[in-house]
Amino acid sequence: MALSYKEKLSHLADLMALAHADEETSKIEATYVKVVAKKLGVDMLDLAKIETLGTERDLPENEFQIIPLFHRLLILMNIDMDLDERELLFCRNLGIKMGLNPSAVSEIIELAGKNRGRHLQPGEINEIFKKYCN
Repeated sequence: MALSYKEKLSHLADLMALAHADEETSKIEATYVKVVAKKLGVDMLDLAKIETLGTERDLPENEFQIIPLFHRLLILMNIDMDLDERELLFCRNLGIKMGLNPSAVSEIIELAGKNRGRHLQPGEINEIFKKYCN
């Protein structure tokens, strides 16, 4: 099931907020957000509106759709090779707000913090989430 346009805009708003969590959006972070917007089929004018006006959070209902969104957050968090504690905290809190298992999110964020400069792979993330499934 594909994301709705509103869910895509919400995800991009979260990415932009994460990029600014350390109070500085690097060029590579801004570029990544634009690349994701293009991949999602979001109009660049709508992306600019999000930057100015923001948008309400609208998340998919299915965890299998939310986990890839969380993975994109992890990629962005580490893309500039400058992993800030505020980014780690923002990403952890957002993962929990997204409805993901708090223990899994905490373990993933801890792993991301230990592996600065290396992106976590989808398989690594999925294994951690599987471990916490009931």
